Amino acid sequence: MSYLPPLPPELQRVEYVQLYLHLQINESFDLPRLGLLQLRRELRQLLRTFEVWGGEGDAAQLRLLLQPPLPVDPLVRRQVQQPAPAFVMAPDPDLYGPIKAQQRLVLPVLFIGRGLQQIDLFISLLQQLGQQGLYHGRGRFVLEGLEAEDASGVRAMLWTGGRTGPILPPVSDLHWWLERQTLNVEQVTLEVISPLRLLQQKKPLFKATFSDLFPFILRRVSAMLACHAGVEVIKNPRYLHDLAGQVAVVENCLRWQDWRHLAGADRGQDLGGLLGTLQLTGHQLAEIFWVLQLGSRLNIGKGAAYGAGQYRLKGSVVS
Repeated sequence: MSYLPPLPPELQRVEYVQLYLHLQINESFDLPRLGLLQLRRELRQLLRTFEVWGGEGDAAQLRLLLQPPLPVDPLVRRQVQQPAPAFVMAPDPDLYGPIKAQQRLVLPVLFIGRGLQQIDLFISLLQQLGQQGLYHGRGRFVLEGLEAEDASGVRAMLWTGGRTGPILPPVSDLHWWLERQTLNVEQVTLEVISPLRLLQQKKPLFKATFSDLFPFILRRVSAMLACHAGVEVIKNPRYLHDLAGQVAVVENCLRWQDWRHLAGADRGQDLGGLLGTLQLTGHQLAEIFWVLQLGSRLNIGKGAAYGAGQYRLKGSVVS
């Protein structure tokens, strides 16, 4: 049996909202594999359109949403070298191929901390994106419905039929969400389901084990909570790193896979990431499990805010 230590009480101050945006496609188009992971490019293209044709006020708000500035607090600055957006998309990596007109796609989006104040702006931005298209100007859509999930996993529609109005989703805190998750874990399978691209000394990691992944998970969790919720929950990172180093890897099935070609001036470049599973065991998992759980909500690695680096946790449980 694994004993789960108390959760950091600061997590009670970290609020989040989990939304599911229902997009109704207006025109048939072919969506390439992992095409939805490239929404960052589409949204930045939309931002450039606003900068040219829209008002400066609108463009400034969108820049704050997509490109948050460095925190004012110097202590937080040391943790957050390049702030990520306060939202996290989790598009289905298995959604690709022919997309038919009138088909509905569901885009999960998590908003955390100060990001809750940007939900209305994000919804407006997505509605504008519907006029531009999901991928290279194709796949125009309307935002048909908005669904929200509370901390217990219960989902309910806020509105449907393309109607817009006051967005009043349930607001939960991460402490309560974690308390309702698996408590006693003996073995864990960490499954990476969308390309995980990690950079060390500006070079991608083509091979990785758990001790390589955990520092990135810890950094992502601590940076997001510090930057967007103003809390510091990692009091002793070295201790957590040491624990992660003692976790036994029963089987490492993480493999690098190329998934798209980036054209360049010369021969171009193949982009990819790690996919697959890590089977983990050890009593040390109990103390770091809450970090792994939060990482599974926030994604990790390059492009995490837009759906890259998604992973799931599956464990054997002792009740």
